[in-house]
Amino acid sequence: MSLLSGPEPSHVLTGARLDELELLLGGLYGPADGYALPSSVPAEWPWPFTLPVPAAVGKLAVDRGALVITDPDGTPLARLSVIAGQDSGHDTMHVAGRLEALQPAEHPPVRRLRLTRPLTGVGSAQPERAPDPILVAAFDRVPEPAQLAEAMGMAVRHHATLWLVAVAGSQKHGSYTVLELLTVLEHCSEQLSGARTGLLVLPAYEGPSAGPDRTLRDYVLRRLGASILLNYTSDAAAAAGVRPRRRRAANPEPLAGATPAPGTVVLLTGLSGSGKSTIARALVERLQLADGRPVTLLDGDDVRRLLSSGLGFSRQDRELNVRRLGWVASLVSKSGGVAVCAPIAPFESTRQEVREMAESVGSFVLVHVATSLEVCEARDRKGLYARARAGDLGDFTGIGSPYEPPLDADLVLDTGTTPVDAAVDAILAAMSLGAPELAELSQ
Repeated sequence: MSLLSGPEPSHVLTGARLDELELLLGGLYGPADGYALPSSVPAEWPWPFTLPVPAAVGKLAVDRGALVITDPDGTPLARLSVIAGQDSGHDTMHVAGRLEALQPAEHPPVRRLRLTRPLTGVGSAQPERAPDPILVAAFDRVPEPAQLAEAMGMAVRHHATLWLVAVAGSQKHGSYTVLELLTVLEHCSEQLSGARTGLLVLPAYEGPSAGPDRTLRDYVLRRLGASILLNYTSDAAAAAGVRPRRRRAANPEPLAGATPAPGTVVLLTGLSGSGKSTIARALVERLQLADGRPVTLLDGDDVRRLLSSGLGFSRQDRELNVRRLGWVASLVSKSGGVAVCAPIAPFESTRQEVREMAESVGSFVLVHVATSLEVCEARDRKGLYARARAGDLGDFTGIGSPYEPPLDADLVLDTGTTPVDAAVDAILAAMSLGAPELAELSQ
């Protein structure tokens, strides 16, 4: 319970810190279940998990006895029951306490495959039988045939469920280096009855290693709870004398002096909670696998945080925010890339400005994510509609401020009735990808 009345302070986590939070909440860093002060990290913890916050936020958290932790979109993911604080200098303070999960995270890549907690056995059709054992084969690069053969053979001999797990460091927003590996592992899983694919994202901490700490990585792999663990990550494979194959770069550098191919801007517009960000993230992942052009994700919340932090939510400020987004997107397109944008963009005139900027340098696809207000409000992951209905948020789009549906949308989607994969297929078709590529992406 808070020591003082009033709202609980909040703190935003991004990048590796967000990946770390998920593993703490899921128990893969157990027995660590929160954050400690730098001076009093429990000896049994596998890593010194600490949380520095701005001093003003930390002092308020200590007073209130709680700190809400959110993602960059403002979605509350966890509550830290604050039991102590420690000044760290330079206007920073460390807070300590136990974490409680509030909502699952949605940040990419490939949410459906993310492993954030120990695996459970696959139950048998016969209730009296114990769950099948689990064999985890972990890879951080495309596997060698001999490695796959060993993993499959051991799974058969031990009657185990085979998990092919891609291990990666924190993935840069909009640029996901692990996708090729995941594609290969998923293809292998499809050929084996009962095999599964998972993605384990480990935060890369500062130190001599360019990736996740090896000791901590191995600790997390053991915490998955596998009956048998085959560690084929690069340093383990090197120790076993396995030499990796040389692979051709997925996106080779263009020749000097070559004119970049025309770029594309995809603008998804719709109400808060309509599913724009979810579709945009899935679209970026699919494009990175099949489109040779660089792909940039410009989500509405990220643009506000990074490009428009000083703007409010008046009509003038909203329009300026969307213009800035359109300008950045047109630069990406001008250089031959694909910019996928997901702002609310409620006003027709501003969307037309973005169209003009984009079409002056490349192609433009406008997608209206026309999910109904009722569905958006029922989702309300951020609690914004509830605050708007209560009068705490003025000029909130759909409640106190209008949304002008586009009259010239190239595509209209409703995530209340259309699955994400189908929505991505439709956008790819609208982008006029070739039939073979589209068929490959749709598989």
